[in-house]
Amino acid sequence: MNPIKPPLLSPGALLALLSPSWGGPAAYPPVFEAGKAMLAENFGFRFVEYPTTRWTAEQLDQDPQARARDFNQAFADPKVEGLLATIGGNDAIRILPFLDLDLIRRNPKLVMGYSDATAYLTWLSQNGVVSYYGNTVMSGWPQMASFPPALDWHRQFFQGEVPALEPFPFWTQGYRNWNTSANQVLEPQPNSGFTWLGGDGTTRGRLWGGCFEVLEMLKGTRFWPSRDFWNHRVLFLETSEEKPLPRQVTYWLRNYGAMGVFGQLSALWIGRPKDYTDAEKAELRRVVKGVVGEEWGAVGLPIVMDLDFGHTDPRWVLPLGIEVETDPQNRRLSFTEPLFSGLSP
Repeated sequence: MNPIKPPLLSPGALLALLSPSWGGPAAYPPVFEAGKAMLAENFGFRFVEYPTTRWTAEQLDQDPQARARDFNQAFADPKVEGLLATIGGNDAIRILPFLDLDLIRRNPKLVMGYSDATAYLTWLSQNGVVSYYGNTVMSGWPQMASFPPALDWHRQFFQGEVPALEPFPFWTQGYRNWNTSANQVLEPQPNSGFTWLGGDGTTRGRLWGGCFEVLEMLKGTRFWPSRDFWNHRVLFLETSEEKPLPRQVTYWLRNYGAMGVFGQLSALWIGRPKDYTDAEKAELRRVVKGVVGEEWGAVGLPIVMDLDFGHTDPRWVLPLGIEVETDPQNRRLSFTEPLFSGLSP
């Protein structure tokens, strides 16, 4: 069954700004306001905040049900066309039991975030609703002026076009101190492109994945996919700012191997790791190829690394549930269908 896609946002759409995880807007209000300004000035979006949007981290920690209530209310409000996470965090898994899946399926809307948003984005995807792994209000949007090609990419996305999955010219490891600057990035560096680790041929599959560490929280819970879910999926994975080293990634990948995942996938995509040295990047590539191909026998699986999503900037939007094509021979990635409902192929 094809997933449920939300409609394309209308010009001047009203977006709900939510804090399902950490209280970033309370901790760094100028960064939050800078993200809103970028979205309003470049796309004409309007915003509505909910009771928990500007709660402190302590308040949010004490009441995951209130966070979920705002999430559900945004889906129930017919004036709201999309939901944007203000920032990530580390405990969005705690809102999952309180999400109203029937309500969400009846009122599909754009839901976007990354990092800890992995928890609810993957859960919505498993329940048939397309969700979007991309910028948060405070991470990605305030800094977008430093990356004009990425801004153009997002203009295409919000206009309903299907943007190319190609390397951005430059990328950065992160941002300057938010206590002194709302939107300045660390020195951008040239993008050397993707790293291809083989593959027997062109494949197609539906995207699903997110942040390695958050997915580890989900394993073994009722929010984790069933064994047959993995057939013809393209699993995308990325490491967080906590910088798990290649040895830790080895253990996580072995778990996927033990579940039989690699034998069912169409492709494996891995985002550029944040704060890795060149030696650590080389070791990560060795680990991925060794665990997936040598240890678990998926020697023909297309694997591509150092992609423009995750905890470095700028980043694509990856819609969970949308079909993509992985072409190792021509070293090309692409969407194969519209990213929203009601659009022509």
